[in-house]
Amino acid sequence: MAKSKFVREGLVKVLWLIVSLIPAPFLFHYYEYGQHMKHEEASFLLAGSILYVVVSGLLSGAVKLRYIFCVNIITGVLSVFLASNFIVDESGWFKPVGRDGAVIFVALVFFTGQLFVRIFSRGFFMRNNA
Repeated sequence: MAKSKFVREGLVKVLWLIVSLIPAPFLFHYYEYGQHMKHEEASFLLAGSILYVVVSGLLSGAVKLRYIFCVNIITGVLSVFLASNFIVDESGWFKPVGRDGAVIFVALVFFTGQLFVRIFSRGFFMRNNA
């Protein structure tokens, strides 16, 4: 019984790492800017963003806070790199802060949301480990 608990916790940590390494801030702007260029509504943007934050936040309840910081920094840097290569820096669309600033801002919003959801999921993981 105890071994299955450790296996399950290890699986949650691996799933968190996989989900957290998805460059969500880049994908957010890539989808948003692509829809803007096609003059279409970005209808999936809000639902997809909330789903990503909730899933990554729930999974992060089993992970130490320092790893969450490190992986989110890696994801932010990766997102800025991908944005600089795949999204045109159109000054009219990314007006106040520029393309890279917008990607970093979204990365911070996703990170804050992940920590907020983690507060609630942490109680669940602590209760199950007792």
